[in-house]
Amino acid sequence: MPGPAMPNVPSRRNVKALTDAIASLESGTPVSAVFVTKRYGAFTIEGTAFVSASVKTLTVGGRSIEQNLKPHKSLQVLITDGSDTAEPVDIADTDTELVADAEPTTGAVTLDDASTPAPIVTATDAPLQHGDLVSAVLIDPAYGRFTVTGVAVASTVSDVVLVGGWFLSQSGARAPRVNELTVLAASGSHEYPHPPRIASWGEEAEGATEY
Repeated sequence: MPGPAMPNVPSRRNVKALTDAIASLESGTPVSAVFVTKRYGAFTIEGTAFVSASVKTLTVGGRSIEQNLKPHKSLQVLITDGSDTAEPVDIADTDTELVADAEPTTGAVTLDDASTPAPIVTATDAPLQHGDLVSAVLIDPAYGRFTVTGVAVASTVSDVVLVGGWFLSQSGARAPRVNELTVLAASGSHEYPHPPRIASWGEEAEGATEY
């Protein structure tokens, strides 16, 4: 099974621990980062953190970890070398604000890419559904190999399914950068909340998922 199991999202993120972890994080370090957004819900990206040439911040799998060395609002947990920033802290050191993604994550694939990754490997022969808990291994020229684990979110705009802002499929056909895909649990058979289906890329499409 590719990638980590879907983690529990802490009820309050440890801002101080996240800030300290970011301050000591070197580009090229393997990390596991948990994010929460209104559009894509909770998801984990496991890969190599490095400074993006385009946005000038530390990123993993195309998503910013920090802004001016402060934890990005969507970042909930950052694990490096066995460290875990989800330890309980005083309420004064916490921040529970969720953020909304108006569009797929920076670096999200376009479906006209001519690359040909390995075939998808799934735990079931059933088509990918909105609400499935999935783990996808992606290979991207800019971000390398990384794993995104979270709840699949379908969009009615162009019949696509995404996880964490990365396209998994369009009209049932796999996205080019998807190297492996495992359905960890079918929709309705796991405890993680389903973000609403995406009906528009505008602000009005954002849900109000509670965690």
